[in-house]
Amino acid sequence: MMSTATNSSAAAAAAAPLEISGLSITVQVDGESRPLLDKVSLSVAKGEIVGLVGESGSGKSVTSRSALGLFPGHAITTGSVVVDGVEVIGASAAQLLELRRTRASMIFQDPRSSVNPVRRLGDFLTEGLRARGVGRAEANRTAIGLLEEVGIRDPARAMRRFPHEFSGGMLQRIVIAGALSIGPRLVLADEATTALDVTTQAEVVALLKRLQAESGTGMLFVTHDLELAAALCDRIVVMYAGRVVETGAASAIFAEPQHPYTVGLLGSNPRLTGERATLTPIVGRPLALAEAPAGCAFRDRCPIAVPACATEVPALRPSRATEVACIMPGDEKAA
Repeated sequence: MMSTATNSSAAAAAAAPLEISGLSITVQVDGESRPLLDKVSLSVAKGEIVGLVGESGSGKSVTSRSALGLFPGHAITTGSVVVDGVEVIGASAAQLLELRRTRASMIFQDPRSSVNPVRRLGDFLTEGLRARGVGRAEANRTAIGLLEEVGIRDPARAMRRFPHEFSGGMLQRIVIAGALSIGPRLVLADEATTALDVTTQAEVVALLKRLQAESGTGMLFVTHDLELAAALCDRIVVMYAGRVVETGAASAIFAEPQHPYTVGLLGSNPRLTGERATLTPIVGRPLALAEAPAGCAFRDRCPIAVPACATEVPALRPSRATEVACIMPGDEKAA
């Protein structure tokens, strides 16, 4: 008979790196309740890259940070956020510390916000390993190996240097090495390439994809760039005003988007390759969930909205190769 400990180990090994189910978050502002997320559900499987896409204010960062238990202060949170078998909502401070130290790590948009400017980078790269009981010499060897993997020249010397001695692109590579140093089951990349120039962005994206494929780590890649997500990710989740409006394989969403918002994101994004196309910006401004109108939150910006769009919030349902929260997805409105 299999022991309880063995059963627990097997369950942990089989658990998906990330499972978010029906996540809703509300905060109190000046005595009023303001919703941030409404019943968000998504998952990341082992070895999978999932893109989380949407304009500023759509709830991408709030969703991704929930995986580390980084909820807004005094937030009311319902639903479930499970990282590698650990329920984050309601977890103790000790459980969250262990989660961040051993199972999940985050790469932020600005690499300089992730490092202490007065500490050497060797300290940054080895502190997670040392906290797990790894000896100094072994931690240094591991860190140097990771710096080699991310393309840092003379990694032993880089360990003794300070953050200001590196460009933004090189420092982002070092931050990526730090995120991978603990061997996480889940990596959360929150706009990790947005602050980089186009050439460096391409290099960092290729690096992320290679390292993720080699390690089999699950990754949630947060971005406002749908074309970038389509090039990097296996699946894409599109958010608008704190809700998921479309989800599916990256190839399907890029080739045949079903939600008008997804169509708008693609139409307003300039392409560096392929045929020239006129950009079609989305009218109006992005809305937060707290200011969204009744029914479909996108209806006031949607070029093909109908009166029925104001009656209720549409649920996700299959449409061609994706799932879409729209009462008449794809070409049904044009029919």
